[in-house]
Amino acid sequence: MFGDRDFQSEKNKAIMKIRAKVLDAARCWLNQNGYIEVHGPTIIPAVGDWPGSFEVKYFDKKAYLTQGLQPYARTFVASFGKVYTIAPTFRVEKARTRRHLTEYWRIEVAQKCDLDTIIKIQEELVAHICHSLSKDARVELKCLRRQVKDLCKVKKPFPRLTYDEVIDILQKDGFNVSWGQKLDWELENNLSLRFDQPFFITEFPVGVETFFFKSHPNRPELTLSVDLLAPEGYGEMGSGGQMIDEKKVLLKKMAEEKIEQGDQKWYINFMQYRTFPQSGFMIGLERLIQWICKLIHIKEASAFPRLLDSIYP
Repeated sequence: MFGDRDFQSEKNKAIMKIRAKVLDAARCWLNQNGYIEVHGPTIIPAVGDWPGSFEVKYFDKKAYLTQGLQPYARTFVASFGKVYTIAPTFRVEKARTRRHLTEYWRIEVAQKCDLDTIIKIQEELVAHICHSLSKDARVELKCLRRQVKDLCKVKKPFPRLTYDEVIDILQKDGFNVSWGQKLDWELENNLSLRFDQPFFITEFPVGVETFFFKSHPNRPELTLSVDLLAPEGYGEMGSGGQMIDEKKVLLKKMAEEKIEQGDQKWYINFMQYRTFPQSGFMIGLERLIQWICKLIHIKEASAFPRLLDSIYP
């Protein structure tokens, strides 16, 4: 963003000020509601052939750059009950799109609770951030041509759709989409144009990205998972779910999905601790800012964006 643009431009300064105010509002709400800020490792043990992971050499061993707080969140939650982290994340994104960065920041929350509770926490946090900005960032929002009223009308509870309902909607809209497939940008865009505030999609099928989530008690082909989508065509900006909390269930699921236990040994070791319901979510900071600031490209939400073809951000 700023590598080839003016640091002093009013638009760029407004974006960075809003970024700071988003983080301040998030920390304020989380701290006031009893959450403890924690930080996990940036370099994690090998996780096998896990999609989207950056492999790095750690002396003579293979490791990866983190994609989030899991599974270390389990240890923190066991000790504190409610935790959050705000930290960078690294993910291989080979597609050149307006919505993907290879290095981005995330607001991540984990606690002892079920899926429904973590959904309510997420919408309370997002609503608080929007309402705080509507009061404290009026000048910046005006500069970016975002109406203050757009953020004022973000109210909980957010609308919810199940994955099954989404597939039905998309098929009726003429999309060639089948049950079980991932919702890509075009499909998300179509859905999010229907809403004027954030909304949830719940109960995704079992897949690589939902593997560690508990199965639905009545439909084992589904998971207790959730995505948060921004309105106005911006699409997904967060995801989460209720984690598997029994080691034997995790091992059984790994066998069914043909995932080698040796590749996930470091994760399985965390399952030695006593079991308890644990759920969590993450919100991509740059995607949240992209929607709030009405930005065309996500790289505008970062001072030094790292993209597929830019090793020097």
